[in-house]
Amino acid sequence: MKQLLFFTILLCFPFMMKAQTVGIVGPAANGWPDASNPTPDIMLTDNGDGTHSIDGLTLTTGPAKFRENQDWAVNYGGDTFPSGPITNGDIPVQAGVYDIVLDLNNNTYTFTDVGAFTEIEIVGTAVTGSSNPQMQTIDGVNYELSVTQFGDGDLQFQEVGTSTVYGANSFPTGTASMGGMMIPAQFGFYEVNFNLNTGDYSFEIPDVGIVGPAAAGWPSDNNPTDILMSSTDGDVYSLGSQVLNDGELKFRQNQDWSVNWGGTDFPSGSAVPNSSDNIPVTAGTYDISFFRDNQTYTFTTLSLNDQSFEQFQLYPNPTRDVWIFENPGTAIKQIQVFDAFGKTVLNLKPNSTEVEINAQVLSQGLYLAKVILTNHSETTVKIIKQ
Repeated sequence: MKQLLFFTILLCFPFMMKAQTVGIVGPAANGWPDASNPTPDIMLTDNGDGTHSIDGLTLTTGPAKFRENQDWAVNYGGDTFPSGPITNGDIPVQAGVYDIVLDLNNNTYTFTDVGAFTEIEIVGTAVTGSSNPQMQTIDGVNYELSVTQFGDGDLQFQEVGTSTVYGANSFPTGTASMGGMMIPAQFGFYEVNFNLNTGDYSFEIPDVGIVGPAAAGWPSDNNPTDILMSSTDGDVYSLGSQVLNDGELKFRQNQDWSVNWGGTDFPSGSAVPNSSDNIPVTAGTYDISFFRDNQTYTFTTLSLNDQSFEQFQLYPNPTRDVWIFENPGTAIKQIQVFDAFGKTVLNLKPNSTEVEINAQVLSQGLYLAKVILTNHSETTVKIIKQ
């Protein structure tokens, strides 16, 4: 009897020594294993009864499999979702939050939907609207916010309905931690991305460009043709000394037609979102400005060829506070400032080689400043109030 018991223990000993662990791998989880990350497995709990499980796991849309001991020697797949028999296939997971059970007694798996994704909103003094903007997600991990205006101030990512926040002391990119510092935001219009797993975030100024026969032609799938403009805040966009043809064009965002602006007037006018109208352009060389917030655009032809303006300087431009006009060679007799529709908004007679103009009294947008010198030479320059 003792010999039989000893023999039985010897038979069981190898299995007792070689405990099996099971994890889930694949793009639906942390990705397939590769040389840079050979063990991305999210480990399940061994329940000791032939089942392995994990609760409340957030998954993205994509394939997945289970495997033992973080190795492909023994693995379990499937062809159906959210449950089915074990096969050699990849399980076609749909994004969601699941309680997962792998049952090796009957060779099946089950993904039980246990709730919606965590909702993320952006909070802080830099929020400009009447409510906190809420981000969108299709997988509960990667969150996006379409173009939104923020002011100067602080921001954090917050789980909706809770006091759980994520932040870091860097802008426009960084890695947020739970309970981290406020993000020091700057005024502008941004597209926002946030990864709930890693904490990585970015506030990106969207591209705006011109497209159409008056520029580089209408875009195609293989040739976007957009001539991109520059911007420091996602509100005021500019493009200098651009040669245009007789023809039509539009402004559009991120080289895609989902957001675009047309119009009926030239050389300035109202930019109509997703309009069927194309802006009629007359051939020439232009400084082009587009104003997202004001929904306007201007095409201006400007010159500083007069030798009396050889040392002329205008700075900062764009500005939120003041413009400085300098012309050391000849004093500035008069500066007239016109809005985009030709209305005089400022008229100064400084008789000085250096003039400071307070920009805070003007609304955001493009203005034209006619500078007249004491020797009667004059020129017109564009100035931008942010």
